[in-house]
Amino acid sequence: MLPTQWRNFLSELIGVFTLIFIGAGAAILSKQSDAVSYLGVALAFGVSVTCIISGISITSGAHLNPVVTLSLCATGRCSYRCLLYYTIAQIIGACLASAALFALFGQRIEAGTTRISTGVSLANGFMVEAILTFFLVLTVLRTTNALIIGAMVFLGALIGGHITGAGMNPARSFGPALFSHHWEYHWVYWLAPLSGALLAVLVFVLLDKPATLPSGNQ
Repeated sequence: MLPTQWRNFLSELIGVFTLIFIGAGAAILSKQSDAVSYLGVALAFGVSVTCIISGISITSGAHLNPVVTLSLCATGRCSYRCLLYYTIAQIIGACLASAALFALFGQRIEAGTTRISTGVSLANGFMVEAILTFFLVLTVLRTTNALIIGAMVFLGALIGGHITGAGMNPARSFGPALFSHHWEYHWVYWLAPLSGALLAVLVFVLLDKPATLPSGNQ
């Protein structure tokens, strides 16, 4: 049996590989044919996350996202020692999945990248990514239910897909960008999710404190 750290590393790698291969793969298919609709792409991301969490959460917790790992560390649910190797595993998984998609579809992998749509300002794109990540991370912090988390990913992809690609995950954005060479405003897909995640941590801490009830007859 592999040591715990290596089992966690491998679980996160496989989990993110699955997420990118299915989710970004569905986005590519939706662009080249009518086989997958816009709704189908959102479902591909949401259902894949549900399945992955159900499959590997017992091993690594199924973070699947560097900012989720950071948020769990910040709330004391994960050791900061895990942050580096979880993030590396997630990025490697995204890159391997993107390499597989590139081998299958070539430059059509561009359809699976996250990018700010034409007509959407940089500020609005940043805001959308931050807000979607805020809701996702707050959901992860408040529940371990795979179906609920998957549903939030689905809703995020449904709402933000045509605006920013609904990244919500730096690893998810990095892998396809590496093979499509699309780096324009790529920093948004790191800083916006980080900002949304840190805000979610703050709100979680505030909500997690027990309410102070008035005493006596007040």
